[in-house]
Amino acid sequence: MAKKKQKRKPDPPRFLLLAQTASGSWPHPVEVSLHPAGADSIVGFSIGPHAANVGGRVPLSSVLDGTGTGLNPNFAEEFDAAELHWLVPFLVRLHAGEDVEADIESAYRERHGTWPASRP
Repeated sequence: MAKKKQKRKPDPPRFLLLAQTASGSWPHPVEVSLHPAGADSIVGFSIGPHAANVGGRVPLSSVLDGTGTGLNPNFAEEFDAAELHWLVPFLVRLHAGEDVEADIESAYRERHGTWPASRP
């Protein structure tokens, strides 16, 4: 009797952790991550203390404004709290199909002195 081949589960998407405010800053702590995949990129948000945080994964096209050339005002508060406006030009380029993952990582390192953490 032949063994059934088990399907291998696909690897979870890799997210770069690009912002994590200290506990108690802003009205709530904010964490922002990015799964860079061109126009299909996903931005992850976690808002609030870990015991009661809210958030989710948002398509990049929703994080950008209607023209795809700037930040959607609905996300300005989180980007302000996380001092993340430097990322917006990279997001615009990413949405246009450019491979800017290495550029994002380098810009992060220039600002923070370390490479961004990554998470599945």
